[in-house]
Amino acid sequence: MQAERLAFNSDLSIFDSEPDSSLYQYKLQLDKVKEELMKFGLSSNQAKVYIYLSKCGPKKASDIFKALELPRTETYGILNALQSHGIITAEFSSPVIYSALPLKDTIETLVSAEKEKINILARRESKLVELWDEIPAYVTEGNTTRKEQLQMLQGNPQIHSKLRQMIESAKEEIKIFCTLKDLSSFYHSDIVDILSKSVADVKFIITPVTMIPAFARKINKRRIRIMSNNKTENQCFVVSDSEVLIFLKNANHAPSNVFSIWTDSKALSESMNMLFDCCWEKSDSIQ
Repeated sequence: MQAERLAFNSDLSIFDSEPDSSLYQYKLQLDKVKEELMKFGLSSNQAKVYIYLSKCGPKKASDIFKALELPRTETYGILNALQSHGIITAEFSSPVIYSALPLKDTIETLVSAEKEKINILARRESKLVELWDEIPAYVTEGNTTRKEQLQMLQGNPQIHSKLRQMIESAKEEIKIFCTLKDLSSFYHSDIVDILSKSVADVKFIITPVTMIPAFARKINKRRIRIMSNNKTENQCFVVSDSEVLIFLKNANHAPSNVFSIWTDSKALSESMNMLFDCCWEKSDSIQ
């Protein structure tokens, strides 16, 4: 254990450890921590620098970019950004020594910042609507026949917002084909709770799994089926009445990189409904 600690503190070899290394289990754990920090708005390298300072103690900028093999200029930019987030501090010394806040304090700081952004936007909403309503609309007469639409969405906030709209407007049925990671993402965004209140008939197909996690057991098991023979974990789509949301990059990617397309195309909606129904017949019920 002492040797592992020394290796970690000297060059952070844990980030590059191989599967046969005694440090590899810690690398996997740190990768998970990094992914979680990215959900709070940090970039991959920002999260990596924060982890390095947290686990290795106060360091100079030169120590950081050498240990993490980052470009010198990028490292200074990352350190400035982390200071702006309020999760690292800099000592008045030459050279400057940087330190990280404890993880608990860091999370509270990042969450508080996001809440404040939301509160500011909420306070501006009524003023913006009032201003907008005062401006007359200049609509020209002509063909106003509504056409089918397509929208591209990137990042969990935008995608989950669209998904909430689809759920709230659904009157007949909502069909969700997803992986466990997707379902977990929906659960932590309160989408599963919103689905439980929907007047529509909700169905889930989760794949590839052999059993569902504890957090999903609150869903009526008659509404869930599983497919254990699916060999991929990148398939996710939602059909809500005549609307379709197809994930081109699902929860296997970083939250900011998740990418989907939404459409109210009748042809595509019918096709995805047929695909879901076919998979439903071939999937297994929850015992």
